[in-house]
Amino acid sequence: MSLVLLLIAFVLSGMLHVSNKALHEMGLDTHRDIYTLMYYACPMVLGAILLRTRGEKSTASDRRIGLFMGFCGALSLIFMLIAIEHLPGIVVFPVRSLGNLVVTAAFSLIAWRERLSKSQWLGITLAIIAIWLIY
Repeated sequence: MSLVLLLIAFVLSGMLHVSNKALHEMGLDTHRDIYTLMYYACPMVLGAILLRTRGEKSTASDRRIGLFMGFCGALSLIFMLIAIEHLPGIVVFPVRSLGNLVVTAAFSLIAWRERLSKSQWLGITLAIIAIWLIY
């Protein structure tokens, strides 16, 4: 089941990246702010509905973490949309994805002291090389 959910997330993420590029290709760059607002307002509303229907309540800590994640995500989206205006998607999307992989791995090593296998180190090294080659 976890693999199926991961594949669904992979497909939906790909569709999301396509919509980000479509915004630029359709000449809608001036609508970046409303796009970003809706990008985060829709899941917030959906989450609130799910909490209510399940009879669950969020804590102040949950809300702070959610706001922090939303703020970081919104900034990330805005910077990516600006990058799409100046660079081809064939550069933006792989560099963003590989960069996320490298930064997440580095954070995991430092914050949670995770151990990487030799093949995982090789993968991260190849990701760094790929970023350099693509850009």
